[in-house]
Amino acid sequence: MKLALFSPYGLSHSEAGLLYLVGNYLLKRGADVVQLRCDGAFGICGRDTKVPGGRNVMTCARCIGEQKSLASWISCKTKEVSSYLVSDDVVQSAKWLSSVKSCDLSRAEFRGVNLWSVCAGEFALRYPETSVSELSVAEEASLRQLYTTYVHAVVAAERFITAASPTLHLVAGKQDPLARAYVSQAHASGVEVGVFFCDTVEEGVVVESHQTGERYVSPLVLHGITSMRSDPRTWAPEVTATVHEILTLLGYAPDRIT
Repeated sequence: MKLALFSPYGLSHSEAGLLYLVGNYLLKRGADVVQLRCDGAFGICGRDTKVPGGRNVMTCARCIGEQKSLASWISCKTKEVSSYLVSDDVVQSAKWLSSVKSCDLSRAEFRGVNLWSVCAGEFALRYPETSVSELSVAEEASLRQLYTTYVHAVVAAERFITAASPTLHLVAGKQDPLARAYVSQAHASGVEVGVFFCDTVEEGVVVESHQTGERYVSPLVLHGITSMRSDPRTWAPEVTATVHEILTLLGYAPDRIT
């Protein structure tokens, strides 16, 4: 079994804790696990609106450090996003996006996906109640940056998945453009994707099977997961039971893990 983990952000998101808990369990059961780590390769990301004062060099470094600590906790391999991007990707995407007229931004597509549809939620966090048809210079520049981030994430995810050939993907985040870019490529590879995200209505972390649409709501909201022992044999029964429920949802019941 080959497992890929992608959480655009680090420990500040509770869904990441649950995702790495499952990843750690599988690794200890013999799975080949690899983390795709964001290493600051994107000019704009969802953490910009989630950090007081906005993202900067220090907060970006802290996020990278959190992702490193998660990989270290479960002792998995890691690959950096930037290693799957080359300078020509930046040049070509910039050239293409600069050719898109302002009036066409809501209709622009990349590989058959409408860019506004995958970036609108994140854009609204920056500019609430702003219409895509009436953008200021600053708003348009921000939207084009979001589009660029999504395009680069799609390219990097595709190359990573082609190289690693995972049989299962675990991804944190549902509406974030980086997560959506990765999920689109993971889904295209034809294997299961487990999407982890917080839901205030469900009051917990939801795990969703991308193939079936079925959901599991975890009663666990984990913080400081790296302070736990990584050996699953030391976990409380309710923690192990939650992991088993998630794996069963994804078609990997504990007795079927190989």
